[in-house]
Amino acid sequence: FRNLRALLRRIRSPFGCDRHILGQKEDGMDFKSCVSELPYPDIDCAENLADSKLLMPSYGGPSGELTAVTTYCFQSYICTRSREIAEALECIARAEMRHHELLGKAIVKLGGYPVMGGRTYWSGSFVNYTLDPKKFLRENITAEETAILNYERTVLSLRTESVKALIERIVLDEELHIKIFKDLLASL
Repeated sequence: FRNLRALLRRIRSPFGCDRHILGQKEDGMDFKSCVSELPYPDIDCAENLADSKLLMPSYGGPSGELTAVTTYCFQSYICTRSREIAEALECIARAEMRHHELLGKAIVKLGGYPVMGGRTYWSGSFVNYTLDPKKFLRENITAEETAILNYERTVLSLRTESVKALIERIVLDEELHIKIFKDLLASL
């Protein structure tokens, strides 16, 4: 992860960033401003059910991508007093949707079935329904840090190199999300 993190440090937050690099629009955030500029790697693998099962918690578990998508969508809907925060949350939710899609497709390529849930079915009770922006931004930072930790642990157990590369690439986005949430928190 060291080399990927070094690349991430070159990317600045979309709040005051180089619009050409990250694709920020004049009238709000663009999807590209919530993801690293590096492409997602292709998954080239043989069937490996063990690896597919390792991806399931990050795909649809209580602290996985599906929960991140729904949490950030909820927060963007209720954050009516700050257009900047609402747009950032929507942008990050779209990035998390892309992660969810990539993990789901990787699970299928590995021979698994992408069920919405790790060891149990996904539930709306996993969503963070906090209403206070300061509080939910802090909790989002913690959730992203937890996701990174979970991804780093998953990479240690994976045997499929292209899936490891995908996870490492997703981690770059999660680190950018932390930076965005910290910038938003500092602006309150």
